[in-house]
Order: sequence, then structure tokens, then C-alpha cells
Amino acid sequence: MILLINPKTSKSTEVQREFFREPNLGILYLAAILDSNNLPVDILDLEQYLDFEKSKLKEVIREKILNYKIFGITSLTNTFHLALDLARIIKEEDKDNIVVLGGPHVTFMYKEILENDFKTEKLIDFICIGEAENSFLKLAESLYFQMLDKKHLGDIEDDLSSIHGIAFMNSEGTLSANNTVISTDLKQLPLPARYKLSHEYYYYTVANVIVNRGCPNQCSFCSRQKLFKKTKIRSIKSILSEIRDINSMQTYNYINFYDNININREFFKKFCLMFIENKLEIPWGCELRVDIITEEDAHLIKKAGCRLIATGVESASLEVLQQNFKYQDPAKVENGIRNLKKENLSIQAYFVLGLPGETENTFNKTANYIGKLPLEKGDKINYFVATPYPGSQLWDQKENFNIKIIENDFSKYDCNHMIFETPDLNIAKLEKLYSIAKKIELNFDEVFDNS
Repeated sequence: MILLINPKTSKSTEVQREFFREPNLGILYLAAILDSNNLPVDILDLEQYLDFEKSKLKEVIREKILNYKIFGITSLTNTFHLALDLARIIKEEDKDNIVVLGGPHVTFMYKEILENDFKTEKLIDFICIGEAENSFLKLAESLYFQMLDKKHLGDIEDDLSSIHGIAFMNSEGTLSANNTVISTDLKQLPLPARYKLSHEYYYYTVANVIVNRGCPNQCSFCSRQKLFKKTKIRSIKSILSEIRDINSMQTYNYINFYDNININREFFKKFCLMFIENKLEIPWGCELRVDIITEEDAHLIKKAGCRLIATGVESASLEVLQQNFKYQDPAKVENGIRNLKKENLSIQAYFVLGLPGETENTFNKTANYIGKLPLEKGDKINYFVATPYPGSQLWDQKENFNIKIIENDFSKYDCNHMIFETPDLNIAKLEKLYSIAKKIELNFDEVFDNS
């Protein structure tokens, strides 16, 4: 009856199978919640059809959507067009099929999306705003029993409009939005329904595990603070249960933990000790802030079995960082990386080009800074283009940041395309600097050979 769909966003030529990660955890949690509430639900993860070309994938979709009436599709800003493509196929199969969209992009753009869709194709029936564990369950229950009772959607509009975190166009053609979102209690969440992922064409070997939601930081380019009003950290007990669940499936050989695992220092230490005290041997990697990593922290995380640390450095300019509310000292970042490298931990460092305040001089400063970092062969750096995602301060306060949006095609909001100019960097200058940044990436071993 209910099918949750993860769009195929990776091209087959881009997939590194050894490190191919699970889909967005949102649909895995939703599937688990519906399943535990006795609602018939399945997952169609189109990423698992990694070798299928577009035409063949479309055939798979048409075949797989049969026998379902309610469809939940997740999307990010740059994958929103793929969600619409899926909705189009679903509605072509049966115009009475119900399409529900969720994710950060539709959360912040639901009014514009629904009103435009109503005037054009009428592909979207409902949007879940923000954390959807409560709203989608209530919506799915209402729709499921409405179908069993053979009622029309119009008959239950009043009930639907009372569900917190749901937006839709009512039968009168006006927007109904109950945007009061009920925050999810992480303690009450079941384990993600990995057992719902098909093994028909490809099974995952790398699991994603969230340890928290939200972030106390206020980086201008991130929408997480607005999506999650409060920072919430999972219990060690629940994380341990999930790791054991992952191990029991016998297909996984690596885990990535999200997001920043050292937001809270006490949690960080308990997290590392969890691996040591329970003799967990599965290799893992994580994201964290390195500016506060001490030698003791580095030793502890290495002993816990960590193999790789990913961290956002963004820029070597304090002025650029502060202007974008990234309160991090590049000198302390370098020291933290040095402490991690003493333990032979691999580093993946992220940098952002074109943030407000960036100039050719600050870019050159960052390039020189990269060259002096204690990185070695096997470490990686990634350069991304500053992107004003809906929900971020860059998007909501364009005028305050004095940026000029030059690209309105959301499919290009992928951190690889130039989306805005600043008084200091026009499109020509940005493209020139980005070309240099990509050369730094590609020639990393040659340029930064510290041996």
C-alpha cells in the first residue's frame, strides 16, 4: 500500500562501490515507524540500481510502483527535479495515486512548490514539513484508512489539516499548512529499517548512523539549525543497539557516523569508550570539529577503531569564517589535524570557495594554508562552491550578506556550480579560482607531498 522512494542521484560512472553509502536515513526511519504501527510499507531505493541507464530505470519504476497507492519521496534541493520526475511517473500510472514529498528543500519551499504545482501539473498531494516521523505516520494512517473505507480525500480534509507538520492544497485550491512541527524524540525512534532494503541488484556494505540532530553552530551556508530547532543527541545505548543490528546483517563492513560527534565532549568520550568496552571491531569513520581535538582525544578515537575523520575547515581566513558565523580558528584546526595524524588517522578536509567576504587574497591564503597542513598520501581535500540552500542564512538573508543570485536552477545547487556573486568575486573570478581549487584537489599527492 505504501512505498517510500529514494531517487537515484549517483551516475554509475561516479560510484565507488567499495565506499557506496546507504540512502538518506529519513526513509529508513519512516519505514521502521510505519512497520511498527502495522502499516504496510516497502522501500524502493533507486540508488541500488546503480548500473541502470535512465530508460531502463524508468521501466523498473513503472514495474515497482504497481500495487501501491501512497508514495513518499525524499528530496534535497538539487534532487527536487528527480522527485518530480518520480511523481510524474506515479501519476501517469494512476492519477489517484497519492504523492507525499519530504526533506529539507520542500520544508522551506512548501508554499511556492505547492502553489506552483497546483497551477501546473498537480503532481504533489502533500508535503511533510521538518522532522516527519510524527507527521508522516499520522498522514499515512489517515490516508490508509480513508482508502480502506473508500472515502474521497475531500471527506477527510479537516482531519488532515489538523495534522502538525503537513501542507497541501485543499479542494478549494488554497494552501492548507499546519507548520507547527512536533519535534522527534530520538529516544522513541525504532532502529532504521535496513531489513527493508532490497538485495536484488546491490546491497550496501557501508552503513550511515546518526548520533545527533541539529547543531549549536550558526554557519551561514547550513540549513540544519533551521530544520532542527534544538540539538538532540542519541543515547549510547541506542547507538550500540544499532551497531549490533548492523553487524547482525553480515553485509556491512564499515560505518559512517553523522553529524559532528564531538558537539558534546562528554558524549564524545562515552562514544569512543563504547567501542572499546564492548570490543566492537567494525571499522568506522565520522565527522567532527578538529579545532578542539587534543592528543588524548586523538589517541582515544584511534583506540576505538576510527579509520577516517571528515571535517569542515572551509577557509584559512578568520575574517571570512567570522563573517559566515563559522567560529573556528584555523591555527587550532591545524593543531587538531596534527594530533590526529600522530595517530595515523586519515583526514578528509572540506573547503568552501566564494563565501561572503572571500577575495582572491583569502583564497590564496587558504591555498597556502592547505599546503602547510600535516597531510599525507591517503588523506583527501575537497573544495566546494558556496551554495545558498533554502533554509540557510545565505538564502534567507541574501541582502544582508550582499550576494547576488545568478543561478535559479535548483538542480545546480550541488556545491559544484556558481550560484551567486559577491562584490569581491564575480562569475569570471569565481570560475578562475574554482579551476585552481580543483587542480589542488586533483594534484593533492603531487602538490602536498610531505614525505
